[in-house]
Amino acid sequence: LEAREAVLVDVREPAEHAAENIQGATLLPLGGVSKSRLPDCTGKKLVVHCRKGGRGGSACEKLLAEDPALDIYNLEGGIEAW
Repeated sequence: LEAREAVLVDVREPAEHAAENIQGATLLPLGGVSKSRLPDCTGKKLVVHCRKGGRGGSACEKLLAEDPALDIYNLEGGIEAW
């Protein structure tokens, strides 16, 4: 993130994000996840996170179904591990 080689997307709900978040993460709740709503990640890795990793995994699956070429990662352990 510091080297600007990755884009971080938080797929938790707005209240969760407001209570605790990773600086620079873009909020995009899981229910609204789609490739068209992603921030620009051209030439960068797309890293998705939630609280523990479950919703992040679901978001990755949903996005890869839309575009199998995405360079996407689920933050293992979510924000709790961060």
